[in-house]
Amino acid sequence: MTITPVTLALISTGAGLLGAVIGAVATLASASLTQRATRDRETEFKVWERRADAIEEAHRKMLALGDTRDTAWSRRRVPSGFSPESLDPGHQDDQFRLVVTKLMLYTTPELVQAYSESNKAFWNSLRHVMRLELALADSGPESDRPRRRRNINAAVEVATQAIEESKAADERLAAALREAATLAATRRRRREPAR
Repeated sequence: MTITPVTLALISTGAGLLGAVIGAVATLASASLTQRATRDRETEFKVWERRADAIEEAHRKMLALGDTRDTAWSRRRVPSGFSPESLDPGHQDDQFRLVVTKLMLYTTPELVQAYSESNKAFWNSLRHVMRLELALADSGPESDRPRRRRNINAAVEVATQAIEESKAADERLAAALREAATLAATRRRRREPAR
């Protein structure tokens, strides 16, 4: 069989077209994969940012409540602005619910549990400081002085225990926050390509 110049030209043109088609398909596939990888990376980064914000917000709230608790304990008086219903262990303010929602969406159930326990312990400690405040304010006849002293001593003992439990709950929460932040950052670094 003889290859004529026309056949050779057709073969060359076909090979050129085939190469162009393969090149175009490869370019489209490469662009599509690059866009998908970029979109996935951006989505992961946005989730990481929200997780980090939730962790930071929980930490700020824990520190603020800890300062309030420590101030109340040192003064033996609950700060003004705290209502009796807010000292109810079942009470949940809007700020608490917002932080819990963020933690539930972007972190682990263990962290949500640690945050809830820290808040409950905080409110319990303030409730006992308030009882101590009431025992200290109790003024009665001189003959009731021994009873008053016993009430104050009992209130101090219970409040001290509640303060220690609250501090321990804060330490557990801080450890859970560190673990959640470290775990998320480690996962993120593992997925990122080396540069």
